[in-house]
Amino acid sequence: MNSFDMYKMILEIISEKNPKDFQELLDASQKYKLVKEYLLSDNNNQILIRDLQDTTISMINDGLISGIISPLKYVTLIKFNGLTISGFQYLKKLKEESTENQIKVILKNDGLSMTPKTLTKALAQIIF
Repeated sequence: MNSFDMYKMILEIISEKNPKDFQELLDASQKYKLVKEYLLSDNNNQILIRDLQDTTISMINDGLISGIISPLKYVTLIKFNGLTISGFQYLKKLKEESTENQIKVILKNDGLSMTPKTLTKALAQIIF
C-alpha cells in the first residue's frame, strides 16, 4: 500500500468514523478496498499494522490528528480526539484529483521519497 493512500485513508476514517483508539481505526480500515487487497495478498499483516501505526503517530506529531501516544513495554497505545483544523484542511486537499500528482512533483524536485513526514510538508506547500 502506498503512503499517499494510507495517509488519506487514515484522515478519512478519523473524520468520518471518529474512532476512539488505534484498534477502532484498524477495524474501520478493513472496509477499504486497498486494505482488503493487502490482506488477501501474501504480504505480512504485521507490516501493514506497523505502517498504519507509524503513519498515525507521525500525523499526531505533525498536528493533523489530535491524539495521545502512550508507549508501553510491548505495545504503543494511541487514543484519538479527532482531526485538527489542519487535518481537515489536508483531507479536503487530498480529495482533489490533482493533489497526488502535485505532491509527486514536489517530492521529485526535492529529491525526497514519499513518507508521512514528506507528505505533510508537500501538502503544506500546496495548501499554504
